[in-house]
Amino acid sequence: EMEELEDSEDRRCLVCDTPITAIHFGMDACRACSSFFKRVKLSGKKYNCRRGDGKCVITSGGKVTCRQCRFDKCLAVGLAYDSPLRINKRPQIESPDPADPVNFPSTSTESFLDRIGREFNASIDRRRIQERIFLQESDETTRLPHPSEEMYFTSYATSLRTYDYTILETRQFFKAVFPNLQSLTLLEQKNLFALYLPKFSLMEAHFRTRKIWGSVGHYLMSSVLICVDLRNPDSWVGKEDGGVNRATLIQSIEQYTHEQCSLIVPIMNRAQLTNKEFHATLALLLCDSADAEGMPDKVAMLLDEIQVEVMEELQRYYKHEMGLSDFSTRLGNLMTLTHTMRECAALFQEFFRAQVALFDLYTAQEMFKELFILSSDD
Repeated sequence: EMEELEDSEDRRCLVCDTPITAIHFGMDACRACSSFFKRVKLSGKKYNCRRGDGKCVITSGGKVTCRQCRFDKCLAVGLAYDSPLRINKRPQIESPDPADPVNFPSTSTESFLDRIGREFNASIDRRRIQERIFLQESDETTRLPHPSEEMYFTSYATSLRTYDYTILETRQFFKAVFPNLQSLTLLEQKNLFALYLPKFSLMEAHFRTRKIWGSVGHYLMSSVLICVDLRNPDSWVGKEDGGVNRATLIQSIEQYTHEQCSLIVPIMNRAQLTNKEFHATLALLLCDSADAEGMPDKVAMLLDEIQVEVMEELQRYYKHEMGLSDFSTRLGNLMTLTHTMRECAALFQEFFRAQVALFDLYTAQEMFKELFILSSDD
């Protein structure tokens, strides 16, 4: 299926225009596009154009959003996969045109999005208890006055030590919400979770901040109970932290935070997520890993199935709970948000490795290092 190129200079994928070093299925196609094409052929899935006109732009750099147009372009450039097909008995359809009426059967069982919401809230309740116990025993913690919420200021180092609770509880959430992923190998689950965790944490932090403060401007919630004063970077790092490089450490954290906020805040302002959309996004963030470099086809196919289920439930929600006949803009915002979080997760990986290399941070965070250092070497 793949053939290395001896001279790959100026060779680009005919589908998404990304540079390539090998051809797939006999064509100038990148690994991601050829794997996507193979998955669709094997699954027999049917997609509809997100814009409805079949003219979506397909580009590299994680900006591919319309699967129907991507598949059509694969066919147009000549990709072909002739192995025996494993067609699903029931073709799954993603994101139909909002103008086309869709009748969904009613059900009394818990929906997928409701399960996500229930498990997320349970996870937050457990983390709140764990963080409260830890912070009340710390001498680097100050209670922040707020009329209805319990929250604290603390040092960057102390905040990092609470992240073990986030990892453990997010892993529990991951297993409870996506039980089908337990069929994967432990290494596949670990790598998938390592891709998911930064996106989950960023999404949760910004959504929680907006729920509590209305916007991300003065404060940013970095955990369930810990709040960061964005206007006072000097307060982020303890007086003894960083040693002679303390000023450089503060500057690096400030630059990273600014870059993240400059990407996330505009799309969050446009999206104005409801709770249900937030729960859907927590699943879509996982599904966005389907095209990650080196992702096995069987993993990507499971993620595709999850995305189809989420999109179907979102359509029910928009039509029957929000009363919308045209929800293309809201769906488009969610897809843009998931791609933005992918970009932000990449920024986090760069930031994390720099913190380890330059400032010798995270020496006590074994789970942190296992996820974001060891997994990158697998």
